[in-house]
Amino acid sequence: MQSHRDNKNYLKWNLENTAILLRSHFPDSHIIVIKPSRMEFKTFSCYKNFVKCNSCGVPEHSENYNSLMHLQKLLDNICDQLKSMSDDDIEAAEELSRNALVDLEESSLYTTKENEVSLKDNKEVAGYERTTVNFENLDLRLIGFSKGCVVLNQFLHELNHYSVTMSALEKPDSMSRIKDMYWLDGGHNGGKNTWITAKALLATLAILKIRVHVHVSPYQIKDERRPWIGKEEKSFTETAKDVGVTILRTVHFEDLPPTLNVHFDILKVFANSCSS
Repeated sequence: MQSHRDNKNYLKWNLENTAILLRSHFPDSHIIVIKPSRMEFKTFSCYKNFVKCNSCGVPEHSENYNSLMHLQKLLDNICDQLKSMSDDDIEAAEELSRNALVDLEESSLYTTKENEVSLKDNKEVAGYERTTVNFENLDLRLIGFSKGCVVLNQFLHELNHYSVTMSALEKPDSMSRIKDMYWLDGGHNGGKNTWITAKALLATLAILKIRVHVHVSPYQIKDERRPWIGKEEKSFTETAKDVGVTILRTVHFEDLPPTLNVHFDILKVFANSCSS
């Protein structure tokens, strides 16, 4: 992001800062931020680690790409690595994270006293937590932002597939622990299928009692160049309600122009204002 002529203007929305924002909203949760498998032209996120996609990351959804199984393996590997990392490894990783933090207001690299204290406090319990960490019995909140929502859409295809065709023993352990799914201003480069609109797929969310949170901005739902996004999101929300999904929808910055700034600001207001 920093090496791209235009994208460096949005450096404050990097993975490290996003993790800090999510931590402020979910202070009692483990926060795991997952990168796309690659970036095309340093711009287009390609989540081929979760869903089949073309060179620019436009998804080709299928009933089973093993994305839920991949999620399960990631969680397992994180636990294993945390338990095996030395204190020196942890300190080196924290230093890298500190160096990547960017001031959300000034867009400059920074390390605040608040973050220094937080990291110090983390070190005091890090040894104990790392040796006892276990995600097996913890509930999962899955959050997708922008292109990352294609991963949630693939999960939805697979949740339906497993629910219809698989026995309890064949389903990924992570499936039963998903309690909330957050779609944050979803969008991608394709001309359709930004939002899931199939009634049967959305009904799976009601069957599994997964709560749905939709946060959108004019950048996606009011862009005249991409009118299908707003239409699909409306269909997603209305159909989900019709089939009994517990869904909360919030439109942010409704009266502002559809710019990238309001798109990224979803991350800030979502982290500060969402109450569930």
